[in-house]
Amino acid sequence: MHQAYMVGPAWRHLPGFKQRQLCTLCNAEDSMEHILTECTSPKRRRVWDLAKRTWPHARELWPETTLGIILGIGCLSLPGDHAAQNQERQNTHPTPKERTTLRLLQIILSEAAHLVWVIRCERVIQGKALNEQQISKRWNRVINERLTTDRIAAHQIKRNKKFTRLAKNTWKKLLKRNGTLPINWFQNREVLVGIGA
Repeated sequence: MHQAYMVGPAWRHLPGFKQRQLCTLCNAEDSMEHILTECTSPKRRRVWDLAKRTWPHARELWPETTLGIILGIGCLSLPGDHAAQNQERQNTHPTPKERTTLRLLQIILSEAAHLVWVIRCERVIQGKALNEQQISKRWNRVINERLTTDRIAAHQIKRNKKFTRLAKNTWKKLLKRNGTLPINWFQNREVLVGIGA
């Protein structure tokens, strides 16, 4: 938001790095918007495809991925009918189901944007090239790390029934879609999220 990242014109003043102003794949200015939402990189498209496939709720609840959505992730509301219902209720809090759905959407979008950025930096700065299988593995690892963070926060840090219920319900539909849930799955430390490649 405040041009703190080394993208586009930020490279102009550094001798030997001027070529990084432009995306080597698209020959367009390498802005944050370009990197996250416009670049023709198959790696970028693969991450966003995995994010959409991870989403266990209705497709119409998945927003169009724009820089504004990514930057405003904390203020995001559910698109479609849910947003209209929220406006009708005015000043009322979202239902618990809406809160967990929105929370998972925020997690998936923010993790996907971060992974796109990391993969781009590895490609441009370190010269690393990842294949689709490696990207899928990294995506699964990122999502499982977020699930693990929620588990730890719920059981070891917060120990609050309300937060535990929120965290558990955030992940429940995604994990159910991938198979049957074991008893006490939220306390279990094994990896539970796996997205087909």
